[in-house]
Amino acid sequence: MGPGVEIIGARITVRLHEPGGGFRDVVGTLETLTSVRKTDGSLAHFSHDQIAIWREIKPVPDRAGHGAPLSIRIQEIEIAANATWPAKEELRIGGWLLRASGPFTMRANSVLPLGEVPYGNPGMELEKAINTVVRFYRERKIVPVFHIPLPSYEELDRELSERGWEEKVLANVMVTDISEKYPEISDEIIWETSDTPSNEWLEVQHDEPIAQIMGSYPAIYVGGRINGRLIAVGRASNFEKWTTLSRLFVSEDFRGRGIGRTCMERLLNNAREKGASKALLQVDSKNAHAITLYENLGFRFHHSYRYRALSHSEKNQPC
Repeated sequence: MGPGVEIIGARITVRLHEPGGGFRDVVGTLETLTSVRKTDGSLAHFSHDQIAIWREIKPVPDRAGHGAPLSIRIQEIEIAANATWPAKEELRIGGWLLRASGPFTMRANSVLPLGEVPYGNPGMELEKAINTVVRFYRERKIVPVFHIPLPSYEELDRELSERGWEEKVLANVMVTDISEKYPEISDEIIWETSDTPSNEWLEVQHDEPIAQIMGSYPAIYVGGRINGRLIAVGRASNFEKWTTLSRLFVSEDFRGRGIGRTCMERLLNNAREKGASKALLQVDSKNAHAITLYENLGFRFHHSYRYRALSHSEKNQPC
């Protein structure tokens, strides 16, 4: 017995009897009760009498940090994070993405390798590519910095280290699947949500210098008030099925009360409503308190990245 009309539109695999004996398998989308559209676009026809066995192919859940090989997943996540924090200027050298935005954030002022491992395929000899990077940033009066996803580009990281490039930050990238709905606990905090950051929101972490970067890509901005004072903020920005959480902060005298978790849950709820099913964030590997908070919310380590600078970079640059 073959598939019924309720299966039309689903992916199936069907084993067919061959006229001369034996079998052949067809995989694709069932278009009619006797035809399957294969992945190459061609249409395979058959009769019910030819069907030996068939089954529906259930879609594999698209879970954060699962499925594809690690290097492919790292590339997907880094592309999403880059898209939601766009540099003012970008230049591609083969598989290297050079980003420049001024002196205030290493993420938007660094080279992100995205090409083939082990060096990211800059499209030229490595020595020449590094010299091109140095020239690019020095022409803009910016410290040359590489943003190196690990372990994909360990050899590039080792090469730069041997050439004297200094480690500035080692950051963890953490991911989670967004649940159907996070509880929005009612407490003494008044929560606000906007698609643009107010001047007050920017002042909380002195984010005025990066307001243009944040405003150049759609995002959700959440703020929490107690007695009129803005004491918690956060940002979520969607790219395809991912949302990137950033600029998460709770005033020091209000920490340890679950406010950070509530802020993140509100961001994730808003991101899910706008189509995201997976979330990522970046955190300094030495920030144990924040990492514990994120783990308690379901985030797990996916990979790390290292910033390497040719010389001393600006202090207190957000990663």
